[in-house]
Amino acid sequence: MFVLRLRHWQTFLLLFTLPFLLQHGLLWLLDALQVRPGRFGTMLLDALPATVYVLWLWLVGSWLFRRLPQSIKITPLYFHLGNLYIILYTLVFVYTLALARDNMATATLPFGMLALLVPMHLFATFCYLYAVYFVARSLVSVEKQLLVQTGEYLKTFIFFLLLPLGIWFLQPRLRKLYLSES
Repeated sequence: MFVLRLRHWQTFLLLFTLPFLLQHGLLWLLDALQVRPGRFGTMLLDALPATVYVLWLWLVGSWLFRRLPQSIKITPLYFHLGNLYIILYTLVFVYTLALARDNMATATLPFGMLALLVPMHLFATFCYLYAVYFVARSLVSVEKQLLVQTGEYLKTFIFFLLLPLGIWFLQPRLRKLYLSES
């Protein structure tokens, strides 16, 4: 796992700085070349930073799940489905915002689509919180090699919620686990 071997500052640059620079650099380049990326291209560029973070969370959670002690019996199904939903929802959300931005000038805002977005957004928030819970609890369980209670992984949970600040505390722990295994 390439990402787990990185130091905290390298992970910060890879996960948070590079996607934003890539997104804005590509938008600047397309503008300089007078190329309009279209709605779909703009949507993909807008979703890039969030997608990179969710993919990192998915990668770390999957890696940690495989290292859990045999005594811990959990299923990663909801974790995988939740991350997949977050990625798909990010694309729908960015598309809806682009559509709303285009229709604001003509005052034909699709309220039905926006009304549908509220429950989808709440469910995406729930999926995100579950993914963070899964990864935080798995990380502490792998470190301690036993099933941990809420108070034991609460600090790790908060670090995952406070990304990109939390990466400075989480990545050294992940790197230590990865290097001790190999």
